[in-house]
Amino acid sequence: MRALSWGERHSAEVAVAAARLGARGRSGCPARAPFTARVHARIVGLVQRRDRVGVETAAIAALVDLDGKQVLDVGCGGGRLTGFAAVRAAYVYAFDPEAENVAKASAALAAESRERVRFAVHDAEALDVERRRFDVALCGWSL
Repeated sequence: MRALSWGERHSAEVAVAAARLGARGRSGCPARAPFTARVHARIVGLVQRRDRVGVETAAIAALVDLDGKQVLDVGCGGGRLTGFAAVRAAYVYAFDPEAENVAKASAALAAESRERVRFAVHDAEALDVERRRFDVALCGWSL
């Protein structure tokens, strides 16, 4: 038996969440077409809780080597990916439009990683950092 890819696993989790909510298409069969905004929001809420065991970070680690890299964390939220990147990367620039999120991310960061991370409060359109080349941009759950 082969392991599921992240995309396959995510699709399966969305289907399970839709089934839990009883999402139905026009024919009365389980929904396969786009969901209403309300149903979609509920599904996203259920799926976002899926990463308690680090599936997303494991997928990132399998796809890209962050060791020694310059990382941009777009919409860092509470620092879930910032902390993951900080233990591997040479430098992380993490920002979020909400000051409360940046404060949470900063507080959650391990002491040994603090010197490699810079936090800022702004949205993606206002990104204004010194001309620095980033090797990797992370954008988890920010769109």
